[in-house]
Amino acid sequence: MGDKLTGLKLTKERIVNSILRLLENTIYFSKLRAGIFICILFVVISCANEKKQMVFMDTNPKPVFELIAESITKNLKPNIKRSIVMTFITQEGKEHSYGALFAEKLTTDLVKQNKLIVLDRLMFKGKLSEKSLSLNPTSDLNYVKQIGDLLNVDAVVIGIVTPYASGYDINCRLIDVKTGLILSAEEGYYSEKTE
Repeated sequence: MGDKLTGLKLTKERIVNSILRLLENTIYFSKLRAGIFICILFVVISCANEKKQMVFMDTNPKPVFELIAESITKNLKPNIKRSIVMTFITQEGKEHSYGALFAEKLTTDLVKQNKLIVLDRLMFKGKLSEKSLSLNPTSDLNYVKQIGDLLNVDAVVIGIVTPYASGYDINCRLIDVKTGLILSAEEGYYSEKTE
């Protein structure tokens, strides 16, 4: 209930006084009506000075990879036009069991953003293997530069997967292949129950 009723500011004291005057002036007030009236009075008094905060839950939240894709492409620099997503890894640097799956999900959601040309991982796997390269992430900047040169990409996306509660913490970074600098980053929580 709001703070105003027909233009008058509600206070507990004003409400109680109005009701008492009404009760004093009403001769034919039955017990039932009085009981109902008193119940309504308590509800009105309890709500009169209380400020209610409405919280709306999104019943259809966006999938985590869509949120990550939106975030890492939000403020792209003009020179970053082409990218490819590397296989997701664990914190220890090993390929995660869901690494390829998560990379494919993020690839799809990056394409949907329509802000970056994203190379298909499967289409370029052969070209990479011809040069003894792969989409398995590495901390070697020269390796990443070789991928950038071979595929003519400006950036790679890496993902680190960490088990957390009943799902996974996903940490993604868009990295400039020439400098190794992180251009943007985002994290999210993936649970098979919510995806």
